[in-house]
Amino acid sequence: MKILIIVLSVLVFLSGIRLLSSNGGLGEYLALKLRLAEVEQQVKTQQAINDLLKKEVIELQTGTDALETIARQRLGMIGGNEIFIQVLNLPPTQVVAPIPDEQVESIQENPLPINPIEP
Repeated sequence: MKILIIVLSVLVFLSGIRLLSSNGGLGEYLALKLRLAEVEQQVKTQQAINDLLKKEVIELQTGTDALETIARQRLGMIGGNEIFIQVLNLPPTQVVAPIPDEQVESIQENPLPINPIEP
C-alpha cells in the first residue's frame, strides 16, 4: 500500500510540474487570457469606429448637408455668394508691429465736436 501511495504521489507531483511549466500549461493559459482581453478591447474599439463610418456613409448617401460640410472642411469649398476670410494664428514671437512712417503726418484730433449744436 505504501508503494502505491508513493507512486501516486510521484505521478501527481510530475503532472503538477507539467501543468505549471510546459507548453499549454497554466502560465500559457494566463498569458492567452490576457491577450484575449486585449483583442476583445481592440475589437470593441474597431466596432465603434465602424459604426461611426457606417453612419457617415448613410448620411452621405441620403443628404447633401453632410456632403457640403465635408466639401467645406476638407476641400475648402466656398459658395457663390460667400466671402472667404482666413484667420491666421501666429505665435506671439512672429507678430511684428508695423513701424510708423515718419513722413506721414500724425492725425490730430479736432477739438471741436463733429456736430456742434447751434444756438
